[in-house]
Amino acid sequence: MRTETFSDGSTRTFVTRADGVQIVTIRDAFGQVQRRTRIDADGRAVVLIDDTRRFEPIDVTTLPRPTASDLAYRDATNLADLRKVLKAAEARDLGRSFSLNQVREYQEVRDLAPEINLDNITFQTNSAAIQPSEAEQLREIGLLMVDYIAENPREVFLIEGYTDAIGDESYNLLLSDRRAETVALALSEYFGVRGENMVVQGYGERFPLVPTLEAERLNRRVAVRRITGLIQPR
Repeated sequence: MRTETFSDGSTRTFVTRADGVQIVTIRDAFGQVQRRTRIDADGRAVVLIDDTRRFEPIDVTTLPRPTASDLAYRDATNLADLRKVLKAAEARDLGRSFSLNQVREYQEVRDLAPEINLDNITFQTNSAAIQPSEAEQLREIGLLMVDYIAENPREVFLIEGYTDAIGDESYNLLLSDRRAETVALALSEYFGVRGENMVVQGYGERFPLVPTLEAERLNRRVAVRRITGLIQPR
């Protein structure tokens, strides 16, 4: 891995694998991905993320209503059911695309892509660790992500991390980032999901499944969304 740092604090990172594939990622001064390109050994370039394009501002009142329900992973742990959920919102013509930053920031935009809540992955309070036995329970979603990426190298999945309301808000935000990173790493190491096709984002104690200020296991969670259809150019 090689990283170039520019005077404005932005960076450009080059990761070269043993098979000759190179991943080039440009981040802003805050570490947010602005552009990511996969360059195959034969020189073919695939742009995965490009927030350097011009995007229309968002008026949430004009966004279409979600047509697909979110899914609890325990309710659909086979490839056919998971694929059905992800396909449900695929055929919609939204008339525009969104930046990755807009997807991160606007819940109304994220809701256009179904959320798969990995509720069979549990976290202890103040912890981002998962057990190997829990990581193995990601098999179906991991294999499905691999299948999607094999069919379309431009696929991008958002891995979202959350906490309960116990503790400091800023600490919980960092903890939720770490939880998302832990699951992304497990998907990569156990099932071969390419790291460049995943983006992690923590939301701290926002958007709880169970509205409570108490320690609640169900709010210490990670979810996955397939956001390819939201960010790819129309």
